[in-house]
Amino acid sequence: MSRQNISILIVDDEPEARDLLSMLLERIGGIELTGMADCVDEAFKLILTDQPDLVLLDIQMPEKNGFELVRLVHAANLNTGFIFVTAYDEYAIEAIRSSAFDYLLKPVDPDELRKSISRYIDLLEENDIKQQLGEMLQKMGRKARVKVNTRTGFILIDPEEVIHCVAAGNYTEIHLVNSRVETITSNLGSFMEQLPAKSFFRISRSGMINLDYLTRVDYKSGTCRLKADSDIELKVARNRRKELEKVCFSG
Repeated sequence: MSRQNISILIVDDEPEARDLLSMLLERIGGIELTGMADCVDEAFKLILTDQPDLVLLDIQMPEKNGFELVRLVHAANLNTGFIFVTAYDEYAIEAIRSSAFDYLLKPVDPDELRKSISRYIDLLEENDIKQQLGEMLQKMGRKARVKVNTRTGFILIDPEEVIHCVAAGNYTEIHLVNSRVETITSNLGSFMEQLPAKSFFRISRSGMINLDYLTRVDYKSGTCRLKADSDIELKVARNRRKELEKVCFSG
């Protein structure tokens, strides 16, 4: 592949972010923009059809996060690379940092984007992208616990022990098994990025649940019930109820 010819797909659920990246890529030149997608499922279809060399990928998106797309691409044995895009400075997954792939912070700096794409082109010339994807996913799989900051330091949390979370501005209150409660200095959206996407669901702007503990949804009262050390009843936003039912039966 020529250093002046690389095809790129943009994946971000925010239209403004997609438009900005598209504009920045035009300024760089030598790039074919194969398309843009606002969710993982749409992105995967475009990857299968167009087979771009590189995907600029938002991490946190509704329903499925960016890492779900990485898993799909790896399972399909495709030689597609990724540059991850995130709004959260504190969220820098070790698996990304220690792999050959890059990540950018929002708002994306034009020079950093240009450098990142250049590094990726060098990587294409030297490495097997499919192998790099597999190694990154293995590192992610080994990372059973997630590190989160508290007011006085940090704690390590096993995602399976998280029952539900409550947002409190830029802080998040995490309710864990054995009636433990921890307050971390990350907002709810940032913390969700560190959790397995298939296991957790945002029931409202201020609430998130672990689907493994969900036992009941009551449309009449607008609540859901979780079973852990004791029964927990939480409000579900009206616009999230049908989606909650959908994810429960999506397999």
